Amino acid sequence: MKLTKSTVTIRLFLYAAAFVVLNLLAAKVFFRLDFTADRRYTLSQSTKDIVKAVEEPVTITAYFSRNLPPELSKTATDLKDILAEYKSYSPNIEYEFIDPGDNEETQQEATQAGIFPLDISARERDQIKVVRGFMGVLIKMGNRQEVIPLIQSASGMEYSLSSGIKKLSVTEKPKVGFLQGHGEPGPEQLQQVMAELSNLYEIDTFTLSSNPEAWSAFKTVVILGPSRMIPQEDLAALDQFLASGGRLMIGINAVGGDLQAQQPWDRVNTGLDTWLSQKGIVVEQTFLTDVKSATINLQRRQGFFVVTQPVPFPYFPTISNFNDHPITQGLEEVLIQFGSPITIVNQDTALKITPLAMTTEQSGKIAPPTFFDPEKQWTTDDFVYGVQNIAVTAEGKFEGEVSSKMVVVGDGDFPLNPPQQQISPNNINLLVNAIDWLTDDTGLIALRTSGVDSRPLEKLIQDDDETVVMRNLVKYSNFFIPILIVIVFGVVRFQRQRNRRLKWMAEDYS
Repeated sequence: MKLTKSTVTIRLFLYAAAFVVLNLLAAKVFFRLDFTADRRYTLSQSTKDIVKAVEEPVTITAYFSRNLPPELSKTATDLKDILAEYKSYSPNIEYEFIDPGDNEETQQEATQAGIFPLDISARERDQIKVVRGFMGVLIKMGNRQEVIPLIQSASGMEYSLSSGIKKLSVTEKPKVGFLQGHGEPGPEQLQQVMAELSNLYEIDTFTLSSNPEAWSAFKTVVILGPSRMIPQEDLAALDQFLASGGRLMIGINAVGGDLQAQQPWDRVNTGLDTWLSQKGIVVEQTFLTDVKSATINLQRRQGFFVVTQPVPFPYFPTISNFNDHPITQGLEEVLIQFGSPITIVNQDTALKITPLAMTTEQSGKIAPPTFFDPEKQWTTDDFVYGVQNIAVTAEGKFEGEVSSKMVVVGDGDFPLNPPQQQISPNNINLLVNAIDWLTDDTGLIALRTSGVDSRPLEKLIQDDDETVVMRNLVKYSNFFIPILIVIVFGVVRFQRQRNRRLKWMAEDYS
């Protein structure tokens, strides 16, 4: 078709008109395509349900400075987008953005709400300077308020906002109780867990020795790492709790070890394993090992020097094999220390027991007692037991006619804070997600861990020639192929534009 001046003018006019119409439609209809791996720019169904159920007016005030570095300014844009979606699902939600700037009154208003300024390093004209900025959100409902002191990225933004709205909407929090009295760790060893749970639940500790009916105050009971024998009357109280519809989270140490002690690692007898086996969940009294494991630092002498060398420690498996379940959604790797495999032998049709987290296909079992041998040379013959369960869920009627839920992990220490240290967020999320699944029915559990943290390559116990070649092939392919694609694309695009230019020059527009 021969192009004329009038044809070109008409086409430009139609393109402009279509562009204006699309912009007008976009202003009326909110939609967004989300190609991120964790769907961080798409509201979940649980958030939609929470927002639609809001009956009182909710005001969300975002205190965000305008002088933030570009990588942080993007967070403000993401926040505006997600708040626009919140408002589109509920007329009771209003939001505003305030830049405290140099206004002392506004700055004081933010700090009184619990949002404090941050000193942020920023590069400007080849110089590093420190700027002071605010990046927090205040949620108000009536005379109640919830503060999010810092929002750094889109990851976790939806959970923070939705849980804050839900916390203000709920007049009475569900109660979660941590059982004590049998050598279980105290709250001081679960600080990260307590901080996470306190947002949505009322947390307390209790014993059964002083009050056998103490379980009746809680919707969910947590039993972590008891080290002493649990009396039969306490186990009977747990049966009553399940019969009443209560939910139970158990982290059990069937075996135990200490890297610093000179004693053999041995079984831990609490009676809890026998109680669980009666329900079709057998926690074996063996040490679970795996090719995919954490490392420990060993000091070795080399000549006149003592060097610290990290060595694989299969007694500390890193679990990344999860079933598709709300508890494990978003988890990357969970570190297990001296864990035990779990076998499902359930024959009760009223119960549904499902594997939750598993080892790799190269796992092993070591029967106690055993000693720590730092010089042990591990081989593939040590890992011949295939995939083993390390965590399971159980649903159904345990006792009586009322349905209940239970989660069992073959390690009672996985969420504990080492002295003056932080534990992996994935370990914390495994426990908190389990308690959410047991206690909360809103679906917020799926948002807590939304975010892709890492995608590590599979690690092997030893490298052969073929493995090295394949690894190098993958490594260099990842580096060079994108560059090659860009070059080819550039050459093709240049050639097409050149041909098009030559064609235009050959046309007669007179």
